[in-house]
Amino acid sequence: MKNYKHIFDAVFKETGKVIVGQTNAIEQILIAILCDANALLEGYPGLAKTLTIRTLSDIMNLKFSRIQHTPDLMPSDITGTYIIEETAGKRNFKFQAGPVFANIVLADEINRATPKTQSALLEAMQEKQVTVGTNTFKLDLPFFVLATQNPIEQEGTYPLPEAQADRFLLKIKLGYPSFDEEREIVDRFAAVTKEHKL
Repeated sequence: MKNYKHIFDAVFKETGKVIVGQTNAIEQILIAILCDANALLEGYPGLAKTLTIRTLSDIMNLKFSRIQHTPDLMPSDITGTYIIEETAGKRNFKFQAGPVFANIVLADEINRATPKTQSALLEAMQEKQVTVGTNTFKLDLPFFVLATQNPIEQEGTYPLPEAQADRFLLKIKLGYPSFDEEREIVDRFAAVTKEHKL
């Protein structure tokens, strides 16, 4: 048990070098990862949701991929598609893997994409594989989808289909930082700006 505590302490220490606060959220993300499950982070823009996930993937040395969800995003933009490749005068179809082929996939602002595009992640989240056309491709393990979403009352968002919401073990709500944490954030950014000016 002491070894596990040492690992967790090291993760929190390294995360704290980049992220101020959000300790509860980081704990819950790690719980989801240890349970081999997916997690959904909800909070207003600017609360370091994306930065937190990217930082954790760097600390754990896992292949990271980010998918920015927008209303015009297509399912093939996530899973990948076949392209025509010409070699020695012959044309062949070659599969070009999409960003879902990573260990940690950040589905950023998932509720800004249409339900059809959101559902492109369903098979990957549950079966750890992707089917394109008649071929099925296994994803590299470990595989986790850590998605972020803005509160549903914000303009330009779509509610997650129930089948997809069910694929997330945890829905983690991120709150605003405390007064002391805000001061720490300002101090860090002010120090960086000061260094650049010198």
